[in-house]
Amino acid sequence: MKDYRVLVIGPRRGLIEELRERRIPFSVWQTRHLFNVGAGQKSVIAPFWNSAQKNREQIRKSFSGQHFTHVIAGTESSVLPAAVARRQVGARLSSTATGTRCRDKLHMKQHLAGFGIPMTRFLADSPSLDPKQVFDALGSPVVRKFRKSSGGKGLTLLEREQDYVPGDREGCILERYIDAPEASVESFIDKGAIKFTNITAYHRKGHSNFVPAVLEKALSETLLAMNERVISALGIAWGMTHLEVYLTKNGPLFGEIALRPPGGYIMNAITHAWDFNPWSAFVAMELGEEFIFPEQASQFAASEVLYPGAGIVSAVRGKSRVLDEQGVREFRLKVKVGEQLSARAGLGQDIGYVVHASASPAERLSLHELIERELVIELAALDGPG
Repeated sequence: MKDYRVLVIGPRRGLIEELRERRIPFSVWQTRHLFNVGAGQKSVIAPFWNSAQKNREQIRKSFSGQHFTHVIAGTESSVLPAAVARRQVGARLSSTATGTRCRDKLHMKQHLAGFGIPMTRFLADSPSLDPKQVFDALGSPVVRKFRKSSGGKGLTLLEREQDYVPGDREGCILERYIDAPEASVESFIDKGAIKFTNITAYHRKGHSNFVPAVLEKALSETLLAMNERVISALGIAWGMTHLEVYLTKNGPLFGEIALRPPGGYIMNAITHAWDFNPWSAFVAMELGEEFIFPEQASQFAASEVLYPGAGIVSAVRGKSRVLDEQGVREFRLKVKVGEQLSARAGLGQDIGYVVHASASPAERLSLHELIERELVIELAALDGPG
């Protein structure tokens, strides 16, 4: 084994388990205590800053004098801190500009627009904007989202000009609303070359992800070509990417790309669909190692993300029925009867998940429909029964 010493910023469970399995020593920078480290390693609890200078100060404060061979970012908000940290701790270098563009949706889209990547119209949110001009340019509704967030956190739809108050929220981007199915492309990259891709269909956005997607050949080729152009334009040299697209009637439109593993338990679904451990592959890409990827999927998998909405959990029905299904591979429920749930703040918030795999797309769809029908999480209103 090579003499690796890794700093993980924004740890994810699959990543930490892989490092432990390989007995690679690692320290962590996390925003709250989630994972322990081994003897002689360091765990730091601190925010991830959107400012390169603040990240440099945090690294000097927390890891002064320490050397790491590699820095791995596991979450959206840790991509920029990781790019900054690599220079300070002597690790394998990545482009800070790439890290910034993959973190900031406005910079990302401004950069990619120069390469002819098709995307929805957008504007930088600003106190100087005129609401009428915004709606004339983008139509109605207008999507307002934070430039440096993921999973739809803070996203709002502005239906009328009077709904938009310029300058009342900082750090946002405005976009034309797109009403179309969505998909994503997951890629593993080494030495600037894409080694493996998977296309995921968002069968029900935020709740059901089908891996791999079943699309017409021409559409698949178009998505893969767009994915390759985006990765090349951003200068992404290694790691894992998660590109989201809108499948409009006039062709696919670029949504955004993340330089980290996807959420929504897509990694779990990839495991069962493609018959390899994507976390092992992710670590290999980050460490610059070879990895043998499969040439085709062996099954048709899906991840069903559970979140019923706001209320008090009054009953959970159908769990045994779902567990009896042969295709169900993973099932976890994180809540109990009596627990109170708030409104969902973002797609990364869930109360559990089901991952299943089938021999055909038709069987996958049938099992998905059975789970939606049989697994029922009943809620009582927050202000009382009923």
